[in-house]
Amino acid sequence: MKRTVILGAAVVAGLLGVVSASQAQVFVRAPFVRVGVGDGVYVRAPFVNLYVPPSGPVYGPRIVYLPPPIVVPAMPPASEPVPLPKAPPNADPKAPPPPIQPAQVMTLDAFAKSFQPKAGSFETTIINPVTNQPTPVRFLLPEGSPRRVVVTRDSIEFIYRIGQWVRIEFDRDGAKVTSR
Repeated sequence: MKRTVILGAAVVAGLLGVVSASQAQVFVRAPFVRVGVGDGVYVRAPFVNLYVPPSGPVYGPRIVYLPPPIVVPAMPPASEPVPLPKAPPNADPKAPPPPIQPAQVMTLDAFAKSFQPKAGSFETTIINPVTNQPTPVRFLLPEGSPRRVVVTRDSIEFIYRIGQWVRIEFDRDGAKVTSR
């Protein structure tokens, strides 16, 4: 019986491989195993979940949904020209403007010392200890206050109780926030 099913499945798979220009959907179901062929091939079995997308041309209509166009009304013509702001009388007109001072970005240790953890969503910029570049970080803290805050060389962890924590880890690619 098993040989017959295996042989039949092999013949069907061979025919589908030879006749690839036609469209067909084939489903093979056996205890604990499912195989589907149609828009790609998928195999589902215990501890196995495999999907192979289709390759080559796909025959049939392709439907693409585009968002509706946005119409921007034209600006009305200006009746009077807008005067340019004047420079202060004692300023040199050829001198470049003063540079804009960037906001102070904290290191991981400075952030841990100054941050007051409370429930809510937070967005801040911290210097990545791996790359020494400012890195934006978004994270969400649960209700209550953490029992411990653990800071290592490249991570900070807010521990609330056994099995509940929020960890911010830094690597070459940026910050990764995990929670449980």
